[in-house]
Amino acid sequence: MIRRALPWLIAAAFLAPASATARPVEWGASYTADALGVVDGGVDRDAALMARADLWADVDGAALDVPSLTIHVDVMATHGPDFSGKAVGDFQTVSNVQAETRPHVYEAWAQWRASPAFAFKAGQIDLNSEFDVQEIGSLFLNSAHGIGPDFSQSGLNGPSIFPMTASAVVALIGREKGVQARFGVFDAVAGAHHDPRLPAVRLPGTTGALLVGEVEVPVGSGQFQLGAWTYTTRFDAIVPGKPRVRSQGAYALVEGPLRGALSGWARVGLADARANPVAASLSGGLALDVKDVRFGLAIAQVRAGGPLRRTLFPLERTRHAETAIELTMAHNLAGWISVQPDLQYIVHPGWDPGLHNALVMGLRVALVWPTAG
Repeated sequence: MIRRALPWLIAAAFLAPASATARPVEWGASYTADALGVVDGGVDRDAALMARADLWADVDGAALDVPSLTIHVDVMATHGPDFSGKAVGDFQTVSNVQAETRPHVYEAWAQWRASPAFAFKAGQIDLNSEFDVQEIGSLFLNSAHGIGPDFSQSGLNGPSIFPMTASAVVALIGREKGVQARFGVFDAVAGAHHDPRLPAVRLPGTTGALLVGEVEVPVGSGQFQLGAWTYTTRFDAIVPGKPRVRSQGAYALVEGPLRGALSGWARVGLADARANPVAASLSGGLALDVKDVRFGLAIAQVRAGGPLRRTLFPLERTRHAETAIELTMAHNLAGWISVQPDLQYIVHPGWDPGLHNALVMGLRVALVWPTAG
């Protein structure tokens, strides 16, 4: 797939009209590394380094006399162990760059904006770039503050999100500062059937489809999102021997500025507990901007569904909820580098009554080119 994408970008760069005032291709790269350690509780007092690297290119249709067209390609690589699974034991995952994949084309899509109120996108698409986007929550390391755990748990290999995407078509209706509606059809399986670490290119719906819809409504200077999702295929039930069931759910999110430099958000999500471990999730938090430093406090809770509690630890009293509390501080040292000390406290990791609450400490270093701002 990389070999297919690169000729497109090279041709666009050199075939741009001489009168173009903008560069037809913009390049960029980023590298985000988390050094984290369990200092108390959890599965094991261990430390690890996890990281994600991206190299991306955007083709500007305006510079090619096709102003309605945008093309985006992102090649990604990750490294590091399964820190949450081996050291913390939590379900929500303390680092949102933790993944076991091989270098691959993460996104490759084209978007056609037919009018100011309608756009159409097709290709390999990160679902979380269009749906269930938590802008303020992106400050935090815990994966629960990206796409909600009620949604990210779904599917055979997970939905079309980090670290592996699927083919999709997405339609956007509505103007930028008004009410917007998004609809997406994603292939039901992200990555290869035989190995989820490997990418796969299929037409949307080849293995069944994940259908997603979302409405975004402005609320003052903030926004309110309401979304729902369902798979056309059926999955094995959590309880062995039960009939296969449909995986589906819904979520609601409100976020925006509160007062001065303080902003916040709150989110709730539900999923069918017959097919998914998590029946409900609740999260929220605050962020405060002070010059080049951003402080954040967040909490995320996932509640295990009844079917999971009855089968996961049948001889013990299973915890009903896992709660992650995170305190963080991101300091922008320069336009190209930021450092972020981080502290997380996980209550009832993995709903396991045999695990003590985990205290996780660490540091994120993020590099970006071209420089921010």
